[in-house]
Amino acid sequence: MEHLRYHKIIDHLILEELLNGKQVQLRVWGKSMYPLIRQGDSIRLEKCTVGTLAIGDIITFKKDGNYFTHRLVWTTKRANGIRLITKGDNEINTDPPVSPVSVVGKVASIQRGNRALRLKTPFWRFINRCLGLFFLVETASVLSYRFTVGRFSRVCQMKPSLTYRHLKNRGLHLVTRVIM
Repeated sequence: MEHLRYHKIIDHLILEELLNGKQVQLRVWGKSMYPLIRQGDSIRLEKCTVGTLAIGDIITFKKDGNYFTHRLVWTTKRANGIRLITKGDNEINTDPPVSPVSVVGKVASIQRGNRALRLKTPFWRFINRCLGLFFLVETASVLSYRFTVGRFSRVCQMKPSLTYRHLKNRGLHLVTRVIM
């Protein structure tokens, strides 16, 4: 119970600093944004609103008590509000939709040792937009592939493992191994 109180205090301090217009520095743990953000790098967060976010921006959001830093690849408008679709650069699948209320901030810079990547420069804004569009196309391709393989296996009445063997025999095993 004590650790929950500790987490709430940290959450409150982070949000208070961001609301006061200050940037917050956090250390990253994980490999989902590799190679751009590596384990042990520090990120600087700044306050943001949904209206200021663009495809390709790297945001930090809180889900199930944990912080995640992933790239924004799409936004959807639903009857119950706007949902953000995010994805780690090193992941195949997108994350479940994120509510704008869960967004903590936008990554302004990445610190690795003595070097800093300032993501607000025109160069990095352009690169991030391009990467965001690339990962959106990649996600659509993976979903299309899975849908096609699913239809193929139903039409031929094969199980996915048989479909995999069938494609492997035809020399397509590298693609199926990466995606499945």
